[in-house]
Amino acid sequence: MTTGGQEAELRVAADPDTASPAGLVLRIEHIALAQGLDLGEVRTRSGWDAGAEVSTDRGKVVVSLCAEDSFRIQILRHRGFPSSEGWTNDLVAAVGVANLWHQGGSLRELHDRFPFMSWSDLAQAFEDGDPAPAKWSELLSSEWHLRDRPLLQAAHAHPDLCKFWPDISHRSLMLCRTPFDSESGLVKIWPLEEGRYRVTMAPGGFWREVSSLSTALEVAAACFVSLPDS
Repeated sequence: MTTGGQEAELRVAADPDTASPAGLVLRIEHIALAQGLDLGEVRTRSGWDAGAEVSTDRGKVVVSLCAEDSFRIQILRHRGFPSSEGWTNDLVAAVGVANLWHQGGSLRELHDRFPFMSWSDLAQAFEDGDPAPAKWSELLSSEWHLRDRPLLQAAHAHPDLCKFWPDISHRSLMLCRTPFDSESGLVKIWPLEEGRYRVTMAPGGFWREVSSLSTALEVAAACFVSLPDS
């Protein structure tokens, strides 16, 4: 619990100038020091989400200054999407988010303590250790991938393929043993003209063109069987 003097010190530390990444890092360090928190190293971050970042053994916590003195907080644990994100005008609360994640808090604990932090079913599935079903559900229900849905539905219905991590890129279905790790085994199914398909596998450089989707699925399943155990 903070005293009145500590609370005043926190609010002074949280006040501008936070307009630059370096200034934001300095304010975050001051708040953490006033609260007796160990965030480890706080670094500046450049790019479209420029601000401050805190590295943890579960990814990064990024605090970016948005319009009208509000802050965007992202938990970047997996490539391609934030595990959790939220907006607040309270930099002290943003530091609290970083500290809780740094200390090993779960996504649900994060939301309970800081209700402005949201998270997706996919992020929760990653935390629970079985993200593939959630990713299949996301792709199958996506209007963005409406024209890819027949391919997705057929692959998802295949008992030997539905257990792998799926994604769609340039109309090809990518199936991977481990999310975001192509070296673990990546098989792609490419729709071609006249109902034909190309199946490729990495590592190994295998590729084959076939005349039907059902055959493409069987070839893809055989590719995974041929890969060495990880």
